[in-house]
Amino acid sequence: MAKIKHRRREVVGDKIPLVSVIIPMYNAAKFIPQTLESLAYQTMQDFEVVVVDDCSTDTGVEVVEGFKPRFDSQGVKLHVVKLPKNSGTPGLPRNVGIQMACGKYIAFLDSDDLFIPTALEELTALAEEYQADMLHADVWFKVWGDKGKSVDDPAFTDMNELTNPKNFMLKSFRRRPPAQKPELEEFDIAERMRRWVNWEYYFATWTSFYRRDFIIANQIRFSDSPSSEDHFFKFNCVCLANKIVRLAKPFYIVRPRANSVSHTQLDAEKILHKWIRVFSIGLNELERIMSGVKFFGEHPDYRYAVLDFFINLTLEYPECSVPVYAQIHPGALYPLIKKDFSSDAESLSAYLFGTMNIQRLQIMRLQQELAKFHKQ
Repeated sequence: MAKIKHRRREVVGDKIPLVSVIIPMYNAAKFIPQTLESLAYQTMQDFEVVVVDDCSTDTGVEVVEGFKPRFDSQGVKLHVVKLPKNSGTPGLPRNVGIQMACGKYIAFLDSDDLFIPTALEELTALAEEYQADMLHADVWFKVWGDKGKSVDDPAFTDMNELTNPKNFMLKSFRRRPPAQKPELEEFDIAERMRRWVNWEYYFATWTSFYRRDFIIANQIRFSDSPSSEDHFFKFNCVCLANKIVRLAKPFYIVRPRANSVSHTQLDAEKILHKWIRVFSIGLNELERIMSGVKFFGEHPDYRYAVLDFFINLTLEYPECSVPVYAQIHPGALYPLIKKDFSSDAESLSAYLFGTMNIQRLQIMRLQQELAKFHKQ
């Protein structure tokens, strides 16, 4: 990793930027122009953009390359890295982006989303003021709210529509009221874990802003999980960051995309295997992180709470929940779960099976109550 950064600085001779914006991209030719536009309009220009293409099959790379002259004219370097084969997860492209990044700070931006014009200026100012390892936001904007616009709607690529505040819905993950001003969270891991398992941090990577040296020194990386890879990355940061600043205002704009997952019986088993892999990788990743933090060795109850929270949170994902394991007969469910775990994970398989069936029974009860209501 250090070799890549050293070679680029020494040979290319680039001015080291204050911020590196990392964008993983896969088949985003239709959406990446507006994402890059939101960077071109930033009020601060001391940054670089690192786009990592995950072996796209569309013209996304050519579209990004076409923006280079514009960024060059503003003194902003735009780098494009092409992966030789598709990784199937944003994690690997983000890791490559971290390897390539030179900035003092790192921001992650998805290839179909946007930053508000003052995002980088405000984030760096706060990071410098507090000398923070990480900034995180409880709130963000979602374009068109929950109106369910189609990705084929021209408004999805119209910058006037995308940046018009009248189209924004303020979204929040935290259960307590948003901060009224930036708040410094000093290092108290017990309090942070209490907040973690009480849904008081949002796991998405893009809601945070990171000091690059903190990421490098602690070797924080994204896992190869097919989903939830940002959950583990953010958890690692929350466990190790000396100073975290909670932001009082949104800086990120999410552009919703349609979910085309088909839940047939055949798909149910395939999707179940995917999510069992997420569980398997995720539990191992969380255990790996916690094993390096003395606090968890002294407080096994917190360790259990973190693992239990991850399992229950993941079971609430739309793709993972009702249409999947509720379709599979209980007698067939346990063998399918056990198949994706090693032979020494019998108790974990049984726990996951029990948790899924508890949710199945709750779903059936609610469905029965709903059916009775409609008959009345």
